[in-house]
Parts: sequence; C-alpha cells; structure tokens
Amino acid sequence: MKSRLIDKTRALCPLMLSVLLSWSIVPSPSVPSRAEEPRPRESLLRLMPRESDLPGWRLDGEPQTAEGIGLFELINGGAEEYLKEGFSRAVMATYRNSEGKRINLEIYEMLSPESARNIHSGKTGGKGQKVSLGEEAVREDHYLNFRKGACQVTLSGDDTQGETLEWLLRMARLVAERIGVSP
Repeated sequence: MKSRLIDKTRALCPLMLSVLLSWSIVPSPSVPSRAEEPRPRESLLRLMPRESDLPGWRLDGEPQTAEGIGLFELINGGAEEYLKEGFSRAVMATYRNSEGKRINLEIYEMLSPESARNIHSGKTGGKGQKVSLGEEAVREDHYLNFRKGACQVTLSGDDTQGETLEWLLRMARLVAERIGVSP
C-alpha cells in the first residue's frame, strides 16, 4: 500500500511540475510602456485665433466647448445631424471689434475627414462662392464654411460688408493653419 502511494506521488510530481512551468510560460497581458500610451488629445481652444492675431478684435466672453452628446447643450437644433455623422467635440466663440461688430466661430471636430465632408456638404448644399481654403470652402452671404481634415469650421458675421467678409476670411485662414496638415 505504501509503494502504491509512492508510485502515485512520483507520477503526480512531473505533472505538477509541468503545470507550474506552463503557468510561467503563458504570456501575461502586456502593459503598455509610457512610450506606447496614447497622448491626450489637445484642446480645440488651440485652434482659435488669438486676440494678438486680430488687431481691433477681442473675445466676447469665454469660448464654449462640448463633447459627444453635450453638443445638444451648445447648439439649438442640428446636434442630431452632427452626432449621426460622427461628432467628437466642438468649440465656439464670439469675437467683437471696437465698433461692436461680431464674428462667431464654430469648430467641430468629427471622428473622420469623411464625417466632416458630410457635415460640410449638408451645411453648404453646393451653394455659395468657393474659396481657396482648407480642403473645401464656401462663402455665402455672411457665412464662411470650410473643412480640413476631420474639422468642419463655420464663421459668421453680422453683415455682408466687405470689411466683415475680409475678417471672416482672415480668421478662417488662422484656424486652417492651426488645424495643420490633414492626413
């Protein structure tokens, strides 16, 4: 009886050893190193023109931002379309000059350049005057819409006077430069 127990123990030892070794060989889930961690997204506020770039113009209040469904709180109507197309986040601000004229700036970051293209097409409807800016730009009345990369940008002025339209274009160019090179 004692010899049977010794035989069973001898038989189990290699089995136990192989189980323990297999546990040490099985790869553990990899933990990304600091170099592999995704970088945090930069704030969209960095895309806005600085007051120093716009002589005579100042921000009129604090810029407003939204992410995801928070867009419903920021815009009255239209948020559904953005979310359906793949909205990520937005920043909106109003600039005012010394004469009291205002220019509104809206920057929408979509999930992809295709999403931005779809929103842009819906906003412009193929109407207006084409402008050389970003990947596609249209000015109609006191609005200027352009897209670059995954961003759709809308600027609107108080009127259609030449000076207002020049500032719309100037501000739009500053934003386009800050968006950078599209993928």
